[in-house]
Amino acid sequence: MADSDFLTEKLHAEVPLFDHYTSPQQRETIETLAEVYSLIITLDQVEKAYLKDCLSSEDYTVTVNKLLAQYKTYLSNEDVAKEFGDLTAFKEKYSISASNAITRIERGMPVTVEHAIQSKTTKESSNGSAKYSGKAVAEATGNFITVMDALKLNYRAKDQLHPLMSELLLSINRVTSQDFDNRRDLVEWIVKINKMRAAEKLSEDEASELLFSVDTAYKSFYTLLE
Repeated sequence: MADSDFLTEKLHAEVPLFDHYTSPQQRETIETLAEVYSLIITLDQVEKAYLKDCLSSEDYTVTVNKLLAQYKTYLSNEDVAKEFGDLTAFKEKYSISASNAITRIERGMPVTVEHAIQSKTTKESSNGSAKYSGKAVAEATGNFITVMDALKLNYRAKDQLHPLMSELLLSINRVTSQDFDNRRDLVEWIVKINKMRAAEKLSEDEASELLFSVDTAYKSFYTLLE
């Protein structure tokens, strides 16, 4: 084959997206990181749309919960998590400018959940009904007890505590959107636990502080209902 023919063939050859030394597992990791990048950008647009009142509270909450769940699922893969590093490093590496999304990921919950912002539908459905739903109060009470029992049973890991704490806050919000003493403490604990790495655990002192905060919030919650 003449040199000119060889060069022509090389110029018309397909160039793979990934280096040919990249393994299928590495390609999958890179593709997943690309999904994470897209998710962050999408979440930022959702946050901006809500702030501009272009999304209802209900639609916003559903969408953000879905995106946060996808984010956690992607990073539950060890290879992806290792390559990802942490949110700050990932943001800097790829020059991501999405401050609203970064904040929402760090806090680990929609702003409507964090601040107990009820949707219009929820407000309308509560009109004319009892001040507090007995079923909702019972669920919140049960979740308070569940969290405190979990801490007494030495639950310390992120994957053990974060779902319980998140469900507790959601159940409180189903009872009332009114703020009360120590509710803010619960929110900040959820944020703190959300920022922990998967392998991290609360120290004994931190667990004791959390138990005290939950117990105090429980008493404040019941004072609100009186």
